[in-house]
Amino acid sequence: MNSIADALVYAVAYIDCQEMEVEESLEDSDDASEAAMSHIMAYLSHATPEEEDALAAAAKRALEEEQSLHYPQQEMIDFFNKWMEYVLGGDWDGNERVWDDA
Repeated sequence: MNSIADALVYAVAYIDCQEMEVEESLEDSDDASEAAMSHIMAYLSHATPEEEDALAAAAKRALEEEQSLHYPQQEMIDFFNKWMEYVLGGDWDGNERVWDDA
C-alpha cells in the first residue's frame, strides 16, 4: 500500500500548501496543480495489483456516494465513473480492469 500512501501524503501536502499560498496568480496555481497531478500519477503508477483493486473500489464508492447526494454534480459523477482509466490508463475501462486474454 506504499504507492497509495505516498500519493495521498503528497496530495494532502499539496492541498495544504496551496491554501497557504492564496496570493499566487491563477496561472501559477494551474502550473502547480499540473505538477502535483504528475507527481501523484507517478506514485500511483507503481501501485501493486492489490493497491489498484483498492483504488478501484474507492472510486466506485465515491461514485455511489456522489450519485446518492440530493444534488449530485454530473462532472464528479463522470470523473468518478472513469477514475481508474484516467489515472492508470489502458489496463482499465472505467473502473473495471481489462484482462488481456492473450
